[in-house]
Amino acid sequence: MTLFRQLIMTIVAIFSLMLVVVMGINFNTTKGYLISQLQSTTQDSATSLSMSVSDFMAQEDYASVQSSVNAVFDSGYFSEVRIHVYETDENIVRSNETKIDGVPAWFIQLIDFKVPVARSVVSNGWNELGQVYVTGSAGYGYYQLWLASRDLLVSFVVIGFITLVLGSIALRYLFQPLVELEKQAEAIQQRRFIKMIKVPKTRELRAVVLSMNRMAEKLEKEFASEVETAQWLQAKAFKDPVSGLGNRHFFESQIKSHFTEAERGVDGLVLISLADLAKLNNERGYESADMFIQSAADILSKKVAMLSSFATLARLSGADFVLLIPNIDHHQLKQVVSDIMHELMELNTASISYSVAVANIGAVTIDASVERSGAMSQADAALREAKREGINTYRVFDLNMGQSMAINRTSWKGILETAIQSRSFKLKKQKIATLDESSITLHEEVFMGLEHGGKEYHAGYFIGLAEQFDLASQIDQVIIERVIEFIKTKSLTTPLTVNLSASSYAKPAFIEWLDKTLGQLSSDVKRKLMFEISEQSVLIEEEQANTLIRMLKKQGLKFGIDNVGKQFSAFQYLQTLMPDYVKVDSSYTRMATGKESESFFMHTLCKMFSSLNIEVIATGVESEKQLNALKRFDVTGGQGFLLGRAQEM
Repeated sequence: MTLFRQLIMTIVAIFSLMLVVVMGINFNTTKGYLISQLQSTTQDSATSLSMSVSDFMAQEDYASVQSSVNAVFDSGYFSEVRIHVYETDENIVRSNETKIDGVPAWFIQLIDFKVPVARSVVSNGWNELGQVYVTGSAGYGYYQLWLASRDLLVSFVVIGFITLVLGSIALRYLFQPLVELEKQAEAIQQRRFIKMIKVPKTRELRAVVLSMNRMAEKLEKEFASEVETAQWLQAKAFKDPVSGLGNRHFFESQIKSHFTEAERGVDGLVLISLADLAKLNNERGYESADMFIQSAADILSKKVAMLSSFATLARLSGADFVLLIPNIDHHQLKQVVSDIMHELMELNTASISYSVAVANIGAVTIDASVERSGAMSQADAALREAKREGINTYRVFDLNMGQSMAINRTSWKGILETAIQSRSFKLKKQKIATLDESSITLHEEVFMGLEHGGKEYHAGYFIGLAEQFDLASQIDQVIIERVIEFIKTKSLTTPLTVNLSASSYAKPAFIEWLDKTLGQLSSDVKRKLMFEISEQSVLIEEEQANTLIRMLKKQGLKFGIDNVGKQFSAFQYLQTLMPDYVKVDSSYTRMATGKESESFFMHTLCKMFSSLNIEVIATGVESEKQLNALKRFDVTGGQGFLLGRAQEM
């Protein structure tokens, strides 16, 4: 119960107690007064009547006595007027049944009103002729008591209602700082360090508000320090200081992680080698050489940003850059390499390169059957071939793909449209479990694929093409509908998690459809449905991601962010989105078993996420060594072949 309601109830209780006490005092006072007045009136009437009938009774004129009795009875509130005549031992009586109008029956039964009876002796000289008895009427007393009680009660109710209305308005005004304090406390719990600008004048509330503001400011500085430390460690370990790109160590960690994924599609691997960098450095100085490197890095970064959010770009050594592009075919890769070479050659026009010779590029397309070492060797061979052909040339090898893939690509659009129409995507699920011995399943991630021509293709083969054909949102809708049907028909004990592509939730129509679909589900189904989006897509579509997350929170669904830490980015977006969990990139899982500096970086990341009350899920857990290392950190659960492989749904 809120403090506001408690205070209102206290006011009502005090007011009710006051009403009972005042009504009790007023009732007893009024009752005593009425009885006293009625007793005085009946006694005066009895005395007056005894004096007026004494002569008549001495003369035995009982008719006149009766007339006097009638006159007295009619002149007051009496229930009976009686004269007992000693001579005849008879009574001269005038009475009437007491009628009480305008008073509820329950009130009459509840109140004990003792009616006074007045007596007076009728005498003539020294002779006593009889005795007068006058009994008052209870109707008048009940009526007056009822009026007094009713009017007092109505007055108290009206005054009490007005007091409650005005009091509640006043209390709400006084409690407004407490409401703001509650919002501030909830925001701080979610690591949103808001401060109250309007400080109340009440001394106690003012002190609390100022204390909360100081605490929010301190926590904000501490969290900012944690983020800054994590970013500094990330840059120290993975960032090339000259180009601003990832260094060799970064690329190796990313490519190891990428090549261990079972569901890889067709990738492009590109090596770019700048020409005459050493001559530029020796003859014009390191500043000119650094400008050459930075300019080339800017060209590559802009191209990658336009190309794919999942691409990995790094500087391997002094003059060499490497680019890994997932989900790209041979034709597309040739076009990308051609565009890069064209833009790099403009560095000579701007007099940034040493001479007309700017760079050579070697590239290769690879599928899931190619190992990492083989891919790097083929890319290097393509680069050597380009250098042999002359300056500013490039070569793109089509490794292990052949003509069949090119033909297949032309028909992928029809294949995907057919799969959408028939809802024929194959679904698998892989569990995410705790890292202790109990290995409790937290939730299960849903993976999709499709079958065509007797061969199964996982999402890596076609998801990039689906994005290009603007079919990703339709595929997501089919997967969501099928997962919801699966939840409704199966007795699940753990939630299922669906991945959403950026191109889907970038469309307002898709979010509107998802909101409507989720709104029709029962709370039990909602508890077993979760969603994931990748960090790369958040950084590209942050505004749309915020819209999606607000909708999911409104619907009461949990959500997470995948591939966290894969990009060089600030982690402040987590404060805005506040996911229920994050999945750190599998490269960090390998870092947990690496050098002390690398494991410390992992520790810092986990500490930062935990400070936001965000659960941390480690991906790519494939060995006992990794599992034991992860137990040292604030990691809630893990995902990988060691904990459980994907199973058919």
